[in-house]
Amino acid sequence: MNSHIKLRLLAVNTLYWVSMALYTPFIIGYYTQKGISAMQIGVLAAIGPLVSIFIQPFWAYLSDKTHKRRLVLALVAFGSAAGILTYLCSEGFAAYVLATLLLTAFNTSLLPLCDALVTHIAAQNQVDFSRIRIGGTVGYAVTALLVGRFLEGTPGLIFLLGCAGFTAFGLSVLFLPKDEPAPAARERLSGGKVFRTRQIYFVLLIAFLLQVGLSVLGVYYPVLALDLGYGQSIVGLSSCISALSEVPILLFADRLVRRFGAVPLLIFSALMMALRMALCSTGWLPLMLISQLLQSVSYMTSYYSCVRFISENAYPDKISQGQSRLAIVQAGAGTVVGNLLGGWLTDHMGVPAAYRLVAAVVSLLAGLIALAYRRFLRKSNENVA
Repeated sequence: MNSHIKLRLLAVNTLYWVSMALYTPFIIGYYTQKGISAMQIGVLAAIGPLVSIFIQPFWAYLSDKTHKRRLVLALVAFGSAAGILTYLCSEGFAAYVLATLLLTAFNTSLLPLCDALVTHIAAQNQVDFSRIRIGGTVGYAVTALLVGRFLEGTPGLIFLLGCAGFTAFGLSVLFLPKDEPAPAARERLSGGKVFRTRQIYFVLLIAFLLQVGLSVLGVYYPVLALDLGYGQSIVGLSSCISALSEVPILLFADRLVRRFGAVPLLIFSALMMALRMALCSTGWLPLMLISQLLQSVSYMTSYYSCVRFISENAYPDKISQGQSRLAIVQAGAGTVVGNLLGGWLTDHMGVPAAYRLVAAVVSLLAGLIALAYRRFLRKSNENVA
């Protein structure tokens, strides 16, 4: 029975990441080809995260309150499929703003809802989530590589492909088994709280810092690549390399989290992200491609640490809301700040200089957080003693 459930969870997780790979690596390049400025790109990229801050709590609360996590996730997926088609209605900055608002009212909630549902069902059936997540990584890598080869003449194709991907993902969710609601006793235990431990504040703080850097890096990497004369095929290749680099980490993700803990891994991820930005800032294609290998120890280590920490430290009746808290801080606030900051810095000093400055600031702040965390642990141990 567990093998059938594992295959369904694998299909759902894979289809989510395939759907994202059909358009997210290429939409910034699409904007650039349509004459959208760097600052306008920053605004467009910030709309989704800003919307998510307000809309995610609604979807998360609805998911937990009704105990119909499958149906809510499927509804959000079908809404994403409809929303992405609005990019084809008109061109220009104003039109893209409207289309982005319509799409992100749904698709920014997909990942936290998907993670909450998949990790919960996986835990119920003793299925290793890290093995399921590998399907998403491989699916994203292969899809980005293949799609990048066909977009040079038809950049608008990404929106039709995205619609198909979201539809397939939504249908796959409906075939998942029902996730059992939390027992009434556990629901009363949580009260108004979402998390069991104060360490969540460190997790969310470093997640925010990491996302600021990753947003500057991710949004303006296609801009840098196109400015240097490379096409969408190089953007697709870069996305493929970065995604495939995640596989080795996922094979050992559980052991890494148990051995080092979530917060130390997040601090390490921030430092690796700064190194990745420094390599990209050279503008030399071999180093830019090599930097994509650091996706494994900058994004995946941070993503997996956060998801696992929240799934284990959120109250059972607040799983979706716990993952939503992470998404609000990371994919919401962190991405808004990163996108707008990146747009302003890029307009004033160019992409390479912006990368170097943000890398230096992130390294410094990560070091300060590490010192604060050591002090927190020391005080906690003293109180226990």
